[in-house]
Amino acid sequence: MRPTKPPAVLPVGFQWFWGSQTMSFVGDRLTGFAVPSVAILVMNASTAQVGLITAAGWLAYPAFGMIAGALLAGRRRRGVMIAGELVRFAAFLSIPLAALTGWLSVPQMVVVVALAGIATVFVDIAGQSYLPTLVTPGQLFAANSRLQGSDSLSKLIGPALAGAVMNLLGGIAAIGVNALPFLVSALGRTRIKVVEELPPHLTSPPSIAARIRVGVSYVWSQPLLRRVVCGTAVRGFGTGVVDAVLLLFAYRALGLSSLGGGFLLAAGAVGALLGALMTQRIARRIGVRAALLLSALEGLLWLAVPVTLFFAPVVFLLLIRVCSAFWLPVWNVLTTSIRQSLTPPGEQSTVHATARTMASSTIPFGSMLAGVTAGALTTLLGTATGLVVVLAAGGICIAASVLLLRTIPNELPELGTTQGGGSNAPDHHTNVERQGVR
Repeated sequence: MRPTKPPAVLPVGFQWFWGSQTMSFVGDRLTGFAVPSVAILVMNASTAQVGLITAAGWLAYPAFGMIAGALLAGRRRRGVMIAGELVRFAAFLSIPLAALTGWLSVPQMVVVVALAGIATVFVDIAGQSYLPTLVTPGQLFAANSRLQGSDSLSKLIGPALAGAVMNLLGGIAAIGVNALPFLVSALGRTRIKVVEELPPHLTSPPSIAARIRVGVSYVWSQPLLRRVVCGTAVRGFGTGVVDAVLLLFAYRALGLSSLGGGFLLAAGAVGALLGALMTQRIARRIGVRAALLLSALEGLLWLAVPVTLFFAPVVFLLLIRVCSAFWLPVWNVLTTSIRQSLTPPGEQSTVHATARTMASSTIPFGSMLAGVTAGALTTLLGTATGLVVVLAAGGICIAASVLLLRTIPNELPELGTTQGGGSNAPDHHTNVERQGVR
């Protein structure tokens, strides 16, 4: 089916979820900007250390993603989301407290980011699995579009606000203030009154390993789902590369302040917000496959970054950031909707955990490789040239992701359609239920 026009009003439970998720996104952007900025500007961290800090949060997915999905299978997710947000709030609040006691260091920041990353895994998987409970199948695309719009808006507000707070309060104190949206998000989720239906109590519940195997088996048995996940993994690697060195390039090559770096990231959010607003219209007009193929522009535009070495560097970097970011929500909304459309209700947690783990595991490797490579290339070619080469290479990886999706259908799939190999989604779900995995 082609994406349909979203309804004017979505259920009240989703409205609370949407608002809480928006605050969570804002917290992500505030802390995601403030922590590496403090490492670079206050603690004088090396490029390798900055890459490690960037990667620490993403390492939670390969380490805990599938385990989290298995633990959440057959359990109510609202309480998990609330607890996860409180853990993130406490973790980032520990940074200014550590500074007051003289314990603040790069390793401590890595631990904080890693702990917050683990909490993020549980919040993310619980949220994506909970969403189909809050809306009807026909409202999934509209719900995902609105969540992606909030994510893009947070990218517009968050970095600029974080930069302003850092200028006002100082970098370390700002991290504590920037953690407050996680607390607000936790409180907002307590207002969601939709109760999930749980499967009957099992006398012999399946092991975590068995649940993980079911999620991996389902993803790998569905050719369309498998291509989407692998494409997202390739894209994640390129994103990790770009994100790890972008602020380094802004601060050390262009000489921007923390406020300028915040506005650079916020400028990209303008493009992402426009992309989120236009995604459904683009998909309706040209189809899902064509829209996903066009999203390669997110990466290809970074090939223009060498221009910043010769002419109007700040202006061209802003243009690249804005135009590239436009295509990020197009990819995210369509691939998320495809995954949720193909997954039966009882398998949302394990399938989402498997997909996100496989896709997100490449991000920290991209970040760490970018940090090490940037250190070597800046020594060999100079700071600006070395960082430009890494940014362009990351863009190539992002663009290459669409090569895996050249043969996907041009319409959103429906649960119950055959996905190849004679596998039918409802039949597969029945088999899983017989194994006791819900």
